[in-house]
Amino acid sequence: MRKNDLIAAFLSDLSGIWVALDSVGNGIVIVDSDGIVTFFNTAAEGITGLKAENVIGHMVDDIIPNTALIRVMETRKAEINQRQSVGNCEILTNRVPIVTDNQVIGALAIFQDITELHEAVTQLEDIKRLKSTLESIMESLQEGIVVVDKAGSITLMNKAYGEFLNVDPLAVVGKHVADIIPNTRMHLVAQEGKAELTDIQKIQSNTCVVSRIPIVKDGETIGAVGNVVFKDIKEFKSLAGRIRKLESELEYYKEELFKTYGGNYTFENIVGNSDEMMSLKTVSAKAAKGNSTVLILGESGTGKELFAHALHNASPRRQNPFIKVNCAALPEQLLEAELFGYEEGAFTGARKGGKPGKFELANGGTIFLDEIGEMPLSMQVKLLRVLQERELERLGGTKIIKLDIRVIAATNRDLDKMIEQGQFRQDLYYRLNIFTLSIPPLRERVEDIPLLCETLLEKINGRVEHWVKGTTPEALQLLMQYDWPGNVRELENVIERSINLMDDESLITPEHLPPILKKAKKVKLVNEADAQGLAGIKDDAEKQAIMDALAAADGNKSKAARILGIHRSGFYQKMQKYNLL
Repeated sequence: MRKNDLIAAFLSDLSGIWVALDSVGNGIVIVDSDGIVTFFNTAAEGITGLKAENVIGHMVDDIIPNTALIRVMETRKAEINQRQSVGNCEILTNRVPIVTDNQVIGALAIFQDITELHEAVTQLEDIKRLKSTLESIMESLQEGIVVVDKAGSITLMNKAYGEFLNVDPLAVVGKHVADIIPNTRMHLVAQEGKAELTDIQKIQSNTCVVSRIPIVKDGETIGAVGNVVFKDIKEFKSLAGRIRKLESELEYYKEELFKTYGGNYTFENIVGNSDEMMSLKTVSAKAAKGNSTVLILGESGTGKELFAHALHNASPRRQNPFIKVNCAALPEQLLEAELFGYEEGAFTGARKGGKPGKFELANGGTIFLDEIGEMPLSMQVKLLRVLQERELERLGGTKIIKLDIRVIAATNRDLDKMIEQGQFRQDLYYRLNIFTLSIPPLRERVEDIPLLCETLLEKINGRVEHWVKGTTPEALQLLMQYDWPGNVRELENVIERSINLMDDESLITPEHLPPILKKAKKVKLVNEADAQGLAGIKDDAEKQAIMDALAAADGNKSKAARILGIHRSGFYQKMQKYNLL
């Protein structure tokens, strides 16, 4: 008996089969040869939101567009594992024609709501239950199936089960299930009304995995349906092995995807219990809930990117991409293509098929524009349009791409002064400056240094061979007296350097710290006048060095910065400091 014959057999015994079909967790729709709905079970009502009384007797395409059941009857071909939208739901459906005496008398669709199954990538632990419930229902017509009434008498057995037991499925109808299936518990499930999923059962010489589900109508158990999930436990073990392999591969790809497009830090990762940091984290957490643009200000090394990650991960967009762009790291001629993407042939060397830009990749999520103060004026104009209109065109393209993104920008530059000097557009500044977070430098929150040292030690200990427990009070005092122009980044470098200089010691002492920290204590003893004099000498020497480098580079600021061995943004800051711009 083929699958279509089995369906016909199902339809021939309406008194019991309708009840069985109405009890399964999958939605089931049956139409006659004219496409009129003749059956619509309870699960179908729950999934579609439609009532059976409003569906039965109507043309199926008028009720559920694009069911394809009419096509299935025309082609006589089953359509398995098809995705389809029904209202606000997305379903996975199997459609098969119902054929008897070589005539199509109707069609049947079995479907399951998979609206939330896209999240299953994070829930592979449920795959075994999914295998024993969802797949067992959807593929039940291809597995061994037996249906009994409340007394345990067989009302239906399919061909697959009959071949497995070496019995005639029709001949066993009406007989007690215990007389036909060894070690069965079907009659007990029908009486007690408790499902038994993926149970181990010895059938003849096979150790099988079976499921037994009670059939309930109007709150009363009227029978049970059972199916053989695995005819041999070896099949189950083989599947379990494949599942473990898939889980391992999935975890790897999830980690790689998160590294590329995910935020790595949360507010819990931001270390600091000073009043300034606690207040800043509280305000940031409130800002994270909305979609407004956030501008993060702070010196280099204060943790601006850390706050950007945390804002994204605390926002409703946390499941969507977090795209990072360093505006200072990309040449001006490449920045537009990187941000907005390009079409094939947009310029010489353009990738075949084109390439999406960072804004497209961030659609639905967050884009973090680091070092926004280094963006050229020409790009600032184009960025302003994107922020205002929430749309863009790729380079060389004509199609408008709508954007749903949140923008977080960060800079260590003084944007107010840059506006005065014509280096930053005022209208872009106002567009970015909706919500501003100013991160205090480390020298203004020295009380956080002990906790930072403890956290950084744990981090560094994980990548070096030598394990260090902490710092001595004397070393901690030196760390707290230093001004930390490089902020937390400099503190981390100092601690890592100290660990690498240690032998068997378990605590960082003053001897392990760099000389500059020890000198910092002595400098504090110098009177104010002397301190100002030394600072003036240093400034004069630094200004002269910058002027000499500019002369050697024929006025090329990027080349002059390379001559001095400093970053371009730092070079511009120093030129601004000495009024050399």
